[in-house]
Amino acid sequence: MIISFFSQPLLIICVRKRGVRMSYLFSNQEDFSTIYKHKEYPVYVTNAFDFYRCIGFTESFYGKTVSELHSGNLRATSSFNRYSTLFPGEKVSYWADSVKTARAEYKYHNKNNNIITFWAYDDASSTFPTISNREPLIIVDGRNYNFSNILKKFENHIGLDGTERKALEEIQELGPDCLAYESLRRENGLNFLFFEKGFRKLAIREMRLRLGDYRGKNTNIITCAGSCDYTPYIESYGEYFMPLARIGCNSNNKLTEEYRMRKKYFDESLRRVREFYEKQDY
Repeated sequence: MIISFFSQPLLIICVRKRGVRMSYLFSNQEDFSTIYKHKEYPVYVTNAFDFYRCIGFTESFYGKTVSELHSGNLRATSSFNRYSTLFPGEKVSYWADSVKTARAEYKYHNKNNNIITFWAYDDASSTFPTISNREPLIIVDGRNYNFSNILKKFENHIGLDGTERKALEEIQELGPDCLAYESLRRENGLNFLFFEKGFRKLAIREMRLRLGDYRGKNTNIITCAGSCDYTPYIESYGEYFMPLARIGCNSNNKLTEEYRMRKKYFDESLRRVREFYEKQDY
């Protein structure tokens, strides 16, 4: 496992100076986050991220819960995942560092303005995590492998050379949660290709609907976590959109395995926090 490589990690602290982020690594990461770097490879172990993804809305999405729509963001190799064939056998999901980058990626391939935007975060960084896995994110920095150039060649049906194929093999062998790389659609934007094990570490903060092609440009938001420490609202995973951009709730969602899991670990984390403060001598 990649974390075992960190016998003597490099410690980096993200700081701000006069309100400007000084971290040169990941723009969507919380300030003052601790980052451990591999001694040899461009691999980082860290946490406290926000991720964004835009997908086209269709009326078949009405009635589908947040849980159902989010799970659909992970796909196997298919025509819906242009780049997943670069990593044979992997299920992947594409995210971005900001809403602007996610929208630019979406609009490059789609003309309709009916969009669902997912805002996710790494669950373990929350004060109240909702899954059992507390491992931080393991990120390969694809900028060191010129991964964006590999994507350009792939999109233009240009064959990869031996060095590029070796880079893809090495990335997969490192076993990361996700791969960071420069956006091809927005200058200075950053994308994150998540593999399945990393995708399972994500939780949803918001799911936003904008029906830009409908009369009145209907919009609405389902909030699944709030406040600065991402306090989860477990019941919101069972909410869904109705025409036109109204919100409903599937009461049967509380019977699902995902709800029971998130509720269990949320209750445990809440209890730990309460016990901590009860032990404090004021």
